[in-house]
Amino acid sequence: MRKYCGIIYKKARIDANLTQEQASELLPIPKRTLSAYENGVLLPSGELVCRMIEVYNAKWLWYMHLKNNDPVGKKYLPDINLGRLSANVLRLQKEMADVYKANNSLIEVACDDEISKNEEKKWNIALKEIKELMSACISLMISN
Repeated sequence: MRKYCGIIYKKARIDANLTQEQASELLPIPKRTLSAYENGVLLPSGELVCRMIEVYNAKWLWYMHLKNNDPVGKKYLPDINLGRLSANVLRLQKEMADVYKANNSLIEVACDDEISKNEEKKWNIALKEIKELMSACISLMISN
């Protein structure tokens, strides 16, 4: 039996100061089903996760749902920081500066539409900076 990351749904509900009974009424789903989601026994549908986001006011839940429970999300979505707003703003500024520094390398490598063997290291470093910027952008967008 596959086990899902249900703790994220429980955290969202608890952060909203709702009991399972209250949440199950608002969603509306049976309490037993909500418990199965929170314990990782069942995976909620995308529609239900959208409803949880609204009911729990958990802007971050969509991302964590995909990152933890979807094979594509697990493989391709960058890790994010759900920390404080001020820290996320500073991180965004830092990552923007890092991408700006990598800009010349991006242009140099990509201008001929080919990445040669000796350009791969430079290209991968630039892509790493872009991925870190993506992470910082998403972290800021969903920080509370």
